[in-house]
Amino acid sequence: MSIGRAITEECKHMFSIPKLAAILLLMPVLYAVLFGFLYSHQRITDMPVVVYDGDHSALSRQVIQAFDATDTFKVIGQRWNEEDVVQEVQNGTARVGIIIPPNFSSGLQHRENIPIMTFIDGSNMIYSNSASRIANQVIMSISSGATLQTLDKQGMSSEQAGALLNTIPYRSRVLYNPVFNYEYYMPIGVISAALQQCLLLGIALSCTWQKEAGLWHRFYDWRLAPWKLALAKLTPYFLVGLINVIVSFSIAHFGFGIPFVGQLWPMFILSLGFNFALCGLGFLFSIVSKRQVDAIQVLMLIAMPSFMLSGYTWPLEAMPKMLRVIGECLPLTQFLQGVRSIVVKGLPMEQVWSNVIALGIIGLVTLLLSFLLFPLTMRRYREQYEAHDHRSATLTAESAVK
Repeated sequence: MSIGRAITEECKHMFSIPKLAAILLLMPVLYAVLFGFLYSHQRITDMPVVVYDGDHSALSRQVIQAFDATDTFKVIGQRWNEEDVVQEVQNGTARVGIIIPPNFSSGLQHRENIPIMTFIDGSNMIYSNSASRIANQVIMSISSGATLQTLDKQGMSSEQAGALLNTIPYRSRVLYNPVFNYEYYMPIGVISAALQQCLLLGIALSCTWQKEAGLWHRFYDWRLAPWKLALAKLTPYFLVGLINVIVSFSIAHFGFGIPFVGQLWPMFILSLGFNFALCGLGFLFSIVSKRQVDAIQVLMLIAMPSFMLSGYTWPLEAMPKMLRVIGECLPLTQFLQGVRSIVVKGLPMEQVWSNVIALGIIGLVTLLLSFLLFPLTMRRYREQYEAHDHRSATLTAESAVK
């Protein structure tokens, strides 16, 4: 065997398997296109902002308009007190809250230090980094005289306006992760992605190994009751997945100091929904795959896009609409949104019910598809079942004769 001949044989083998050839040649191109679309907006835009304007002056309105005029921020409404602003940032309705205190304009004219305050959601560092930088730029732009002409038209001299704007004080508070510590952010996403892939892999192989071993025909009698197969196959994996979530996040918290400021029972309910969704998705892969290698290849193809589309490396709001819709339909997306709300923000169960319901819908839809496909996939095993049934009947008859 020469080296050249061995290379030739390997090339023939590589291209003789369509799925392997597609993974090697097409997947890098598809990933490049996907990630190109994913980051096509280049920056985060239309970040929802709520405002409390306690001053109701020309200057305070100019500040609000300056924030709304940027591509980064989008003022979605004004609130009547500071508590409502902070609450909406905490529950995720807004990413940034702006508080303009009473007597802000008159206080500045008297050289009093009455700062504008911004509250930024730091649970997602992609948002907090961008929001902090752009908010500071907006205030600096106003302070440097970007609105001098407008204020001058309202009866204020340029000298007065310049003295006023150059002294605008500004304070920013990043909630949940004020020091931008990646230890509070990335491990949660990586752990969740690993939990997903491990459980999906186990479930996807739960049926395919029996197909390869020639044992799949034993479930032929269940072809019209696929829920029996789902219950038998998924119960062990569901329990193992739940244990893995508990153990993994316990190690992260107690072993490495990653914060867990929420309650345990919302996390438990969210984990139930996450594992239910993964069971449905993995069972679907297992039903439609003929061999173990087929199931593994499918999981390899969805592993990286699932994490990228989950909103953890790039916000969903900044993705093209098509990719955002796909991302919202992924179990990992809904789980990570809920985990950040519980683990980092400490929000109650009411704030994660939408994620739990979404996970439940994903699980139900994938299980329903599996139930519909199961009788169709069992047709090819009918001959094996009939042969096995004939052998069983023959052995029974022979035993009776003896």
